[in-house]
Amino acid sequence: MQYISERINLPVSDELAFKVLSDLNVILRLSPYWSLKELKCLSEELAEGWVRDGSRYEATIEYYGKEVVETHDIEVSEFLKNTKISFKVENGILKEIVFVIKQEGEGIQLTQQFLLECEDEAILKGTQSELHFWLRSIGEYLKLAKGKTLWKKFLKWFMDRVWLKMTLSERKIAIIIVKISILELILLLLLVLIWNLGLRLNF
Repeated sequence: MQYISERINLPVSDELAFKVLSDLNVILRLSPYWSLKELKCLSEELAEGWVRDGSRYEATIEYYGKEVVETHDIEVSEFLKNTKISFKVENGILKEIVFVIKQEGEGIQLTQQFLLECEDEAILKGTQSELHFWLRSIGEYLKLAKGKTLWKKFLKWFMDRVWLKMTLSERKIAIIIVKISILELILLLLLVLIWNLGLRLNF
């Protein structure tokens, strides 16, 4: 067994961070390395996704790099309000995911930790990279959730209702379409500019 960890400082409250990290539907979808296909709550008294000490879930995940779909049993093993959440994971080399929230000035220091049942250096290095980008994605979402402007509220609504419900492949296709649309718009503006310039030169 081996622990690897990553930390980030964020200008958000511990209460907001804990609220977001208590929603498995959100944090599992924020990873840039897999898509959450389905999340079943095995504790009937809880709403889907929301966690508390001892609550259990079944998560079906499609791993983008490995091109496989796996189902994991997830149990909340530790639940300290605004301070720490630990998830035990069954099936696979990842055995535990831990989030630790520590107040730092006007913000927090958020630490994410993986417990792995693996000694392969290549896998450990790849997992460290995965952890880094997943935590960065969570951090960006937290900063967005903190926003009070109309624009940030719209972006969070778009993230929750549209973006996070898409698979990684669908997100990549959407990004490509947006880039192509922007290039087409720029090309159209250039053509209009050249056309207007040509008309002026003729006069």
